[in-house]
Amino acid sequence: MGFETFFSIMIMFMFFGLAIGGFIALALYFLPILIAAARKHNQILPITLITIFLGWTFLGWLVATIWSLSSDVEKSNTAQEG
Repeated sequence: MGFETFFSIMIMFMFFGLAIGGFIALALYFLPILIAAARKHNQILPITLITIFLGWTFLGWLVATIWSLSSDVEKSNTAQEG
């Protein structure tokens, strides 16, 4: 294996590592929005705005994450009436 081949492989692994790491970072950044949407949270718009504009501060991200886990969600109609 030549010297150039080794560096080509290393650059390829670094590129894919950065791409995968970037995807994971974005998924974690938008995690409060994903949680709120999955739970059908009543306050999804404020949670989204806090995540987008203040999520980079970590405190904003933490507030949005805790808020998305709160119990202010839509009521489910699983109980049959009658």
